[in-house]
Amino acid sequence: MSEIKIVSIDIDGTLINDRHEITPEVKRAVQAAMAQGVKIVITTGRPLPGVQKILSELNITGSDQYVITYNGGLVQTADGQKTLFRQPLAVSEFQKINAFMTAQQIYVQVESHDAAYTTNHCIHPWASFENSLVNLPLFVLDSEAELEKIAFIKAIANAESDELDAVQAAVPKTISEHVNVIRSTANNLEFIDRQASKGNALLALADELGVSHDATMAIGDQANDYSMIEQAGIGVAMGNAIPSLKAIADYETASNNDSGVARAIEKFVLKS
Repeated sequence: MSEIKIVSIDIDGTLINDRHEITPEVKRAVQAAMAQGVKIVITTGRPLPGVQKILSELNITGSDQYVITYNGGLVQTADGQKTLFRQPLAVSEFQKINAFMTAQQIYVQVESHDAAYTTNHCIHPWASFENSLVNLPLFVLDSEAELEKIAFIKAIANAESDELDAVQAAVPKTISEHVNVIRSTANNLEFIDRQASKGNALLALADELGVSHDATMAIGDQANDYSMIEQAGIGVAMGNAIPSLKAIADYETASNNDSGVARAIEKFVLKS
């Protein structure tokens, strides 16, 4: 087994517990790994503004630390000053997504590295909640044509969970064959470029840093973590992970409420 040099960690249901806290045990394990020179990479569907509080809490800061955002659409230095990997969503693909969502009467917006944009003039409450959670300002545009000037990374639909269940099942192949369709939470359905994924972003970062793919570890709990669990040298599923993720993982750790991230880091990184 290669010595682990990069640990990619999802946030919700993984890094933080159900009270939205990072436990003292997890903080200690993260700090101990970083003290050994291991890169702890927060890997999330959120944009950088929605991760900065967590990065600061864990002291993952500066130009020599890294973060993967937008479910792998963007890899940046933790200070946001350098982009190592970027896979935008094409305007033509969003136009198909927007037309489908309009027909389904579902709210949809796109997100760049620092803002969200929509042509909907009625903002869904779940979109308001999400934008507030990730600290992303929202701009309402008059037409799709205005979006052509914006370099956005992903599209996200917001609705009640049962509505998104039906919409996700009905996404046509003209969309799903060209973009990754990801359910990140019950009220979010996300669309990113086909080449963008947490797994691809993790391996791109490893290549940039000259780290063997076998020397990477990923920890997650949901469907949007599949790619990094499969592609990392060691894929770890949380005890609270969905069954299909546990089925493909190399190892199952404790739940997010029992500091499962700390247990995994202790076992595979701090084993000496």
